[in-house]
Amino acid sequence: MADSLAVQQPTQAGAESRRSHRREIDWFIVALLLGVTGYLYLNLFAFPHTPFLLGGDQAYFWMDAQRMLHGEHVYQDFFQFTPPGTDLFYLGLFKLFGPRVWVTNGAVLALGVALCWVCFSLASEIMERELALLATFLFLTLVYGRQLNGTHHWFSILAVMSAVKISGHKGGAGGILLAGWLLGIASFFTQTRGVVAMFAFAAFLAWRGSHAGKPWLDLLRSQFLLLLGFVSVQLLLNAHFIATVGLKQLWYFQVTYVGRYMVHGIQTQFMGLPAPLTLRTLPNLAPYLVVYMLLPAIYPVALWQCWRERRSPAFPWEQVALLSMSGSFLLVEVASSLNWLRLFAVSMPGIILFIWALGRTGKAQRYAIALMWIVVAGLGIRQTWLRHSQQEEIAETPGGQIAAAPRAYEKLLWMMQHTKPGQFFFQAAGPGIYLPLQLRNPLFMDAVETNQQTRPEYIQLAIQQLEAKQVKLVLWSPRLDNADDDPTEEAIAPLRSYLRGRYIRVQVFSDQDVVWERK
Repeated sequence: MADSLAVQQPTQAGAESRRSHRREIDWFIVALLLGVTGYLYLNLFAFPHTPFLLGGDQAYFWMDAQRMLHGEHVYQDFFQFTPPGTDLFYLGLFKLFGPRVWVTNGAVLALGVALCWVCFSLASEIMERELALLATFLFLTLVYGRQLNGTHHWFSILAVMSAVKISGHKGGAGGILLAGWLLGIASFFTQTRGVVAMFAFAAFLAWRGSHAGKPWLDLLRSQFLLLLGFVSVQLLLNAHFIATVGLKQLWYFQVTYVGRYMVHGIQTQFMGLPAPLTLRTLPNLAPYLVVYMLLPAIYPVALWQCWRERRSPAFPWEQVALLSMSGSFLLVEVASSLNWLRLFAVSMPGIILFIWALGRTGKAQRYAIALMWIVVAGLGIRQTWLRHSQQEEIAETPGGQIAAAPRAYEKLLWMMQHTKPGQFFFQAAGPGIYLPLQLRNPLFMDAVETNQQTRPEYIQLAIQQLEAKQVKLVLWSPRLDNADDDPTEEAIAPLRSYLRGRYIRVQVFSDQDVVWERK
């Protein structure tokens, strides 16, 4: 009887410990989800539920999804140089909820929550939950919350980080195959991301196998499973487009065009920063410079720690090594065409490893962590205050009620008075108006660029389509009157001549954008 009690007491104690542990994990999960959702909602919606009108690269994918709603086909009826994953994602949302502005803001919010959940989950594997929470909110306020841009980079990095998470839990054949599938999904959003991450995973698998003393046959099998998962998903996702568009056409837009005209595109600012680097702009650029300096510094440090403590059973070798190698390879990927948006999109591994390294600083750990929480709180409060302190005008548009900056509101109000939903209209400098006003881009090209990305053949096609469809209004930006290089100037010149010959200037906005109306 005594022996029975002796056995039951530890068992009951263990059960109570597990229940307590579950309650603690639940508390962290609730705090994480509520905190992330609340912060993003405050930065995406004016009280109580009016979405702020967002901009950036994501607007191109919203426009593409609108065009697909009208029966147009990517790569055939309109231009695209990325894989169709992001277009299809927004198309699915628009089919479910309609092409409304609140839908896109909700997508940015949901994407941010998913990214933060993966960040917290990965961080929890190599550090205490308190530190994992800090890493997550640092990523949220310093990186994702600064962009609020549901572009293709974030979808692909979500898939890559999910693959890292899966590999940490399932190291066998099934886990490797599933990681390959996720990397294939990543390349369905950003063509290079899954490929580069696959090289990182392959290098990690080789290192892990060598570290464990596995035979070369096992190493080759793991590499084959990774490649099999990647290729099978790529074939499955792209089968429809290969059949309808053709492999040659897909290869041109996603590989040839990008390699010739995008990778070595002209940077408007030093290292792709959002503003020129001067003493006056240094305070505003400080958060960007922190990320620029942090990533190339933290990965060698983390890899060195993996090498030093590779035989320590207490060291989370696999998780730290895979995060470091993935982050390093992704950093090399974006370095070939560096700008702050691309760099921020691949920064999650570096943010996690930075807080992990901070948690290993010994006696200074408590003060360093307290300082980081102050930084996170300061960033979050400042960004939220700036968002709500700026003057925003409420407008009822065909795409729903929105809150827009005064200059954007000025254009929207004038355009609503002179257009109707479904009308053809060309916004030459970028697709910011199509979604709220429910207008349609009539051209194959998505916008006019001032560098080599604008090809002469697309300009000629644009002129033909403007004439054939008798497009009534064109919104032109003065920055398009000064191309970055002579070949581009020669390419754009025929379109300018066509506008001045067939259209008349009817409106000039406060930012000097001009509306041209067909004579």
